[in-house]
Amino acid sequence: MKIYYVFTSAGLKTSSVQQKVLNQIKSLKKYGVDCKGLFFTTDNVNDEHDDFQFISVPKIKKGWFRSFRQRRAIHKTLLNWFNKNRPEFDYIYCRYPGASFELAKWLKTYRKKIFIEHVTSETYEIKLYRKENPLRFNLSSWLGNLEFYYLPLLSEWLYGRIIRANAAFGISNSEDIAEYENKRAKRNYNLLIGGDSVKVSDFQIRTIATEPKRLHLLFLKGASTIADFNGLDRVIKGIANYKGDWNIKLYIFGKSLENEIKLAMDLRISDKVIAGGYIEKKDLDKLIGQIDLGLGAFGIFRKGLKSTTIIKAREYFARGLPYIYGHNDPDISGHNELKNCCLELPCDDSDIDFNVVVEWYSQIKDLNATAEFMRQYAIENLDYDVKMRRLINFLITYNRSNTNNS
Repeated sequence: MKIYYVFTSAGLKTSSVQQKVLNQIKSLKKYGVDCKGLFFTTDNVNDEHDDFQFISVPKIKKGWFRSFRQRRAIHKTLLNWFNKNRPEFDYIYCRYPGASFELAKWLKTYRKKIFIEHVTSETYEIKLYRKENPLRFNLSSWLGNLEFYYLPLLSEWLYGRIIRANAAFGISNSEDIAEYENKRAKRNYNLLIGGDSVKVSDFQIRTIATEPKRLHLLFLKGASTIADFNGLDRVIKGIANYKGDWNIKLYIFGKSLENEIKLAMDLRISDKVIAGGYIEKKDLDKLIGQIDLGLGAFGIFRKGLKSTTIIKAREYFARGLPYIYGHNDPDISGHNELKNCCLELPCDDSDIDFNVVVEWYSQIKDLNATAEFMRQYAIENLDYDVKMRRLINFLITYNRSNTNNS
C-alpha cells in the first residue's frame, strides 16, 4: 500500500504537530506501508529525506490579509505540485488545513482517494477569534476580524462540504468531532476515531521526588495565541479559591502567557503561578521529578466540544506522571483501572476544586507503581505503533469493501 501524507504547515524547526506527523509516517512504514510525507513550507528549503520531502511555498511578506493569502498560496502550491508530478498512490493522508477553492479542486481531482484527519470542530475554533479579539470601532480590528474570522468562515461555508463530499472518509479525535464532521458533510463521513498518540520510547519514566503536602502542577502551552480552550483560567481561579494547607503551585511554559500572568496578579497569587518561555526537553526531563501533577485541557467546551484527545496527556502516561483534565477522552475516560493515573473533572466553566484534587491525589499510595503502570498502558494503548496498526487494518477493510462494491 502506498500513501502520501500531506502536511501543509511544516518548517525547518520541527513543531510538536510536525513531530506527530513524522511519528505517524514512521509507524506506518514499520508495518510495511510505503508512506512518504509531503511537507509544504515557506522556509527556504526544498530537499528530500527518507520519510518526507520539503516542498517550497512562496512566502507572502506584506500587504493586507497576509495570513489568509499565505494559506491560499500553500493550497495553490499543493494543487500545482500534484498537477505537475501526478504521483501514483493508493491513498493520501491529509491533516485538514482549512477550506479553500484550491483544496476543494484538489479533492475533486482525486475523488475518494484522500482521507482527512480532523483534530477540532473547525468553525467553532474559528469563532474563538471573535471572543479573544472583540470587534472594535477601528480599522485594525475590522481588518483583523475580516481576515481571521469572516473570511475563514466564508471559506468553510463555500467549500467545506465539497471537500468532505469528495474525500474518502474522515478521521477524528473523538465522537464529538466525528458528529460535528458528519453534520458538516451531511453523510456518514467520519469512519474512524483515531486520537492522539505518543512515541513512548522518546520519553523517560520520571524519577519521583515528593514532599509532604506539596502539589506542583505543570502545563506546557503549545499555542502561540491566547488559546482560551486550554482553560487555565479555571485552574488559576481554583488555586486562588483553595484554603487548605497544601502548597499548590502552577508552572506554565510556553508563549502568550500574558493573560495567565495578569489573572494571577489580579487574584494576588503571583507567587503560586510561575511562568516561563519554551522549555527544552532535556530541561523538562530534569524538572519533571519535582512535578506532582500534569494538567490537561479544561476549556474545550469553548470549542463546542466535550470530548477530545490531547498529545500532552499521552506524554504524561509515557513519563508516568498523574494528571487532571476537564473533558471526556475516548482512550482514557471510564477505565476504572486508571483511577490512580488521572482524574476527570467537569467540562464546564466552573473553577477547579482543589479540595477534590488533593483528596484524589492523596489516595495514590504508590507513585512509583503508578508511574510504571501508566508507562505500560501507554505502550499497549497509546503508542503511535498501536494507533497506526489500527489505521492500516481499517484501510485494508475499507479497500476490500470498496473493491467488492465496485
